[in-house]
Amino acid sequence: MFILIADDEKMIRLSLQSMLEELYPHEHMYIHASNGQAAIAQVEKFSPDIAFLDIRMPLMNGLEALEACRTLSPSTKWIILSGYADFEYAQKAITLSAYSYLLKPVDLVTLKQVVDDIVVLKNQEKDHNNKLFALDVIRSFNMADQLGGEEAAFLSYGNDPYVLYQIYIDKQEKKRQHMLKHDLFCSIDSFCVKNSFISYHAVFFNTNGELCVICSVKDPSHLTFFINSQIRSYPRDMISVFMGIAGSLWEIYEKSRKISQLSEIRLVYDCRSAAEIEMLEQIPTLDKSLSFCEQIDCFIQNALVGNKETIRRQAAAFSQDKEMRDLFDCICLDTLYLYLEEVLAHSFLAGTFPAFVGELLEAASELSHNEPLWNFDITVIKDFVHQNYGKDVSIAYVSEYFNLSPTYFSKLFHEKTGQKYIDFVTEVRMENAKKLIRNNPRISVKQTAEAVGYTSVRHFSKTFQKFTGMHPSDY
Repeated sequence: MFILIADDEKMIRLSLQSMLEELYPHEHMYIHASNGQAAIAQVEKFSPDIAFLDIRMPLMNGLEALEACRTLSPSTKWIILSGYADFEYAQKAITLSAYSYLLKPVDLVTLKQVVDDIVVLKNQEKDHNNKLFALDVIRSFNMADQLGGEEAAFLSYGNDPYVLYQIYIDKQEKKRQHMLKHDLFCSIDSFCVKNSFISYHAVFFNTNGELCVICSVKDPSHLTFFINSQIRSYPRDMISVFMGIAGSLWEIYEKSRKISQLSEIRLVYDCRSAAEIEMLEQIPTLDKSLSFCEQIDCFIQNALVGNKETIRRQAAAFSQDKEMRDLFDCICLDTLYLYLEEVLAHSFLAGTFPAFVGELLEAASELSHNEPLWNFDITVIKDFVHQNYGKDVSIAYVSEYFNLSPTYFSKLFHEKTGQKYIDFVTEVRMENAKKLIRNNPRISVKQTAEAVGYTSVRHFSKTFQKFTGMHPSDY
């Protein structure tokens, strides 16, 4: 923590710092001020966690400085120092929201008690404020995904910029995937809690099921290093991380959407160390690389659901595609093969594009000997939603249930129905909400929202009004 010591006597400042260093060796950083005006300048510059202010200082006394500093640094805990046991001073300090009033010379036991209490209080406040931050971030991201960015309220926290890490874990074995998600979630969240240089943090899964980390932090280099080291501790697992920095949460949400659009680049570009979105956008072959990845992923998904004729046609088209052949010589084969080995359970060794296409067909053929878990039957998907609309029917959950990638699932659903999956889910929920209200006139808006799968009454009400033109209570 930053601790400000403001006193016009240098020896008193040094003595107080020495006592604090004895009590808390190597734990805190100290800044000094010799008068009230200098104290204000230090508060403006550093926003200390704790400030000791002497009552009697030249230019401006401690109480005047405190009155000026309260709005500059609302989170600072103020301790007034005085050589006079004057009740009037103590009363004034209390009205100015000082945390404590200490008489000089301060004894070690009293100093430790006051600082220990402040540390506990600061940790409680930080934990409470961070919970509010995380809830606001998750709520805003979910609303923006479902209703559009203009409907989401992205609140501002602190003065530091924000950093986003979006982590993709490509595992066919669901038990292993869930274990990796749990381990990374816990280790990153624990790191953020323990490190005071991170003002606020939120670790959560977005609507596509990807692990997201959003932090308010001046310098994200230590956090980036930690996340990269965590990813590298799983060398045989296909884990990719993308990174973006912005000045507001709305801009961070836009970075998240952009990452989702470019995320398939991870098939051919090594993203095991945080790949900055701005750098990815500057890759000369970005569009061609994304097209290559999209075609490979489409082939994989057709292989997984057993579309044998489709994959034969796709492989034939690959062999004639000069753009794919040329790009094959420029991509990171280690990354591509790690991904393919994971999702197709086949070792890839090809060094040329024709050999690679042959191995793709061989892998798909081996896969087709096993009965696919599901075919992409729209009727089955829709029936599933109609039966489970009151539970989790997010793209992340349903695509995993049907053994498809969220991106491919969303694309296929739109192609086969002409409707976005999220719009279909909303339609099903709204129609059932209307039936509930018609059949149960006394049902509350909250009960209706929960029955059709909404945790936020406000979100449900806005969606219902948008869908029907009426508020639920007026329907």
